[in-house]
Amino acid sequence: MPGELRENAITRLATITGIDATATGTTTLFTVPTGATMIPMHIVIRVTAFTSGGKGTQAIASFGGNSATFDDFLNTQTYTVAAANTFQKDEPDTAELVTQAAADVFSIIIETASDATTEVWSIDLFGYLV
Repeated sequence: MPGELRENAITRLATITGIDATATGTTTLFTVPTGATMIPMHIVIRVTAFTSGGKGTQAIASFGGNSATFDDFLNTQTYTVAAANTFQKDEPDTAELVTQAAADVFSIIIETASDATTEVWSIDLFGYLV
């Protein structure tokens, strides 16, 4: 009997909306289910609202499951945004894959906030479970 799609293909595991990139902080994207291991493959940032307001500082964020810093997947990445309805895909530049164990919490941490008047992101997390 075939398993769920997220166990047989790289698929969207989670979508989180309403992330305010003008504020620092941590947002949970996905909690690994009991009995599973997650292999994250990439994230997509969708800019859903943007007002420049003379923007000079780009948001810097990390992604991962190691609590406190959440940076074992993507560490301290700068995301340049200049308009709404834009998309950015990001993935590690390494052949070694990160895994997240059951009950791990995969999150984004915005370490440096954008100084735009408005900058709102939706994050899609892609990967698979084993």
